[in-house]
Amino acid sequence: MSDSMGAANLASVGRRIEAFVFDAFVVFFGSLVLQLLLGGMGGLENPIFSVVRFEMGTVVYIVNLVLIVAYFVLMRTRSSGQTLGARAAHIRVVAVGGHQLDPGTVLVRLVVAFVSMLVIFLGYLLALFDPQRRTLQDRVAHTLVVRESVTLNTHEQS
Repeated sequence: MSDSMGAANLASVGRRIEAFVFDAFVVFFGSLVLQLLLGGMGGLENPIFSVVRFEMGTVVYIVNLVLIVAYFVLMRTRSSGQTLGARAAHIRVVAVGGHQLDPGTVLVRLVVAFVSMLVIFLGYLLALFDPQRRTLQDRVAHTLVVRESVTLNTHEQS
């Protein structure tokens, strides 16, 4: 770890939880809106799509999954490693070398995070015992979660 990524710059477990919960709400409400728009709630059919309920549910599920993956990949690669939750918590995900993430790294991290959630969040518990506060997905994807650098401009512009 470079000097610029010292222990003082690592995100706290509390900030990571804050970002996770915020992103969970973003994904949940986004999924809810998608289901309402496509008629996937309660077996409703959308007249735009002339398919049976089972097929519509499958379409909604697949579209929802693609949008969730796109949210995390685009936000992590195009937004300096920050999802909306990370922005709210003032943290970001970076590669161990400190550079921005590529889509492949984000996908690996996302898949491992999902598996960690399925196994009662065991992969997340590693952050409590790791000196660099890394979860399983951080270890596998070679990433760190760091505090966002806040630079205030003290000079007035003319």
